[in-house]
Amino acid sequence: MIIQKINTDDLDEVVAIHLHAFKGFFLTRMGPSFLRAYYGTALDFDGCIALLARDPKSSEVLGFAVGFHEPQGFYQAFGRLRRRLIPTVMLAALRDPGLVPQIVRNTRRIEYDGQKPKDAVELSSIAVRSSKQGVGGHLLSAFLNRVREKGAYTIALTTDAHGNADVRRFYEKHGFILDRIETRGARQLCHYVRDITKSL
Repeated sequence: MIIQKINTDDLDEVVAIHLHAFKGFFLTRMGPSFLRAYYGTALDFDGCIALLARDPKSSEVLGFAVGFHEPQGFYQAFGRLRRRLIPTVMLAALRDPGLVPQIVRNTRRIEYDGQKPKDAVELSSIAVRSSKQGVGGHLLSAFLNRVREKGAYTIALTTDAHGNADVRRFYEKHGFILDRIETRGARQLCHYVRDITKSL
């Protein structure tokens, strides 16, 4: 398995895997154009850690992981795209009116997350093709190594609290500790942290 940085030529694959892995989630419901803008902004952000797992024989993309060192900088950068994304957001809201409250909440959350400590590292997304075993572990290990290279020592993420046992076990197996439960609208999310100075 080859782990490499994501580049702009990989965005279509990243979006496709995201759509498959996160069915029904907010970003997925916003549509492919919004997702492409999201991940495109991530790649342009200096603090981004964006990794791709590829099959060395077939070159098939097996999964990806994306996160941010100093995530408040990313949220500020993405927030500056609001005007450009208005048509995409409006189309998503017309297609799925239930998104409107979530759009408002996420706009406020972006503003709040922009106040995170500058030494924070956030794992935003990790997704794999469903039939590929072990890819998530390799991606997470590589992501943690990049975090160390950037001189950071803790990493945080959120994932659904309910109906998500396999994902929660995956993170707990890799040393993440439940820090708190967050409520966002109708969703409850587990906020996990890991001190990467400690070995498993």
